[in-house]
Amino acid sequence: MTSRARLIQSAERLHLTVEALEPESTDALASRLLRRELDIVAGPGLVVTVHRGPVAAVQRFEDGFADETSLGALDAGELMSGVIDEVIAGYYQLAESIQQEIDALDRRALQGGPEVDILADIVDVRRRIGEIRRVLAPHRIALAALARPQMRTEESVGQPWPGLVDRLEGATSAIEALRDSLLGTYDIHMGRAAQRANNVMKALTLLSAVLLPSVVLAGIMGMNFKMPFFDDTRNFFVVVAIMGSFAVALFVVAQRRRWI
Repeated sequence: MTSRARLIQSAERLHLTVEALEPESTDALASRLLRRELDIVAGPGLVVTVHRGPVAAVQRFEDGFADETSLGALDAGELMSGVIDEVIAGYYQLAESIQQEIDALDRRALQGGPEVDILADIVDVRRRIGEIRRVLAPHRIALAALARPQMRTEESVGQPWPGLVDRLEGATSAIEALRDSLLGTYDIHMGRAAQRANNVMKALTLLSAVLLPSVVLAGIMGMNFKMPFFDDTRNFFVVVAIMGSFAVALFVVAQRRRWI
């Protein structure tokens, strides 16, 4: 078997190799992806699929025709197109599952506290998107060759469905859109981190502003000079009251101006 999608044509045969990507577990979210290579050979009156282990796309194709009585009316090209379309449909399903995971990351980024760090999850999702793009890209050449006029095989195999190329382009666009969605998630995460940092700086700035008059007053009162004011110990409470008044006044101003 080859390691990437390709098309080989002979006088009466079409040999197309495609690769399907499937989640390792039933839970598609955050699951490792497995590459399933599938060889499809179409000839007069027959379509043969060769693969190692179960392939979900082939199983879906078989299940779709479980109760279908007109299966025998399809030629080899149409059957081949049906299997390929199911492989492409698997990429649409992957795009949908990853989009759901990105939506979940968005919710965590918006609702989570300072202890929530989704950067590792973003990197993991980005890695899987890149893996899907690398596996999907070679199919463009193979399916585009299948739709060329010089590849017409109506007499021997039957003409494959030309809409496969459009289906593939749609899947590629869906995968590309995931990258933009993931960048949006990163922007949300960094925006929330910046907001938390701003809130901390705002609290520290307000605390400094509230305490600054008291610090200045304490410095003045601690200067080494003699005044009758210092002879009366009750004035200590007067100074403390003045400090408290300054703090309360600044706090009220901050609230009215919506600094806090």
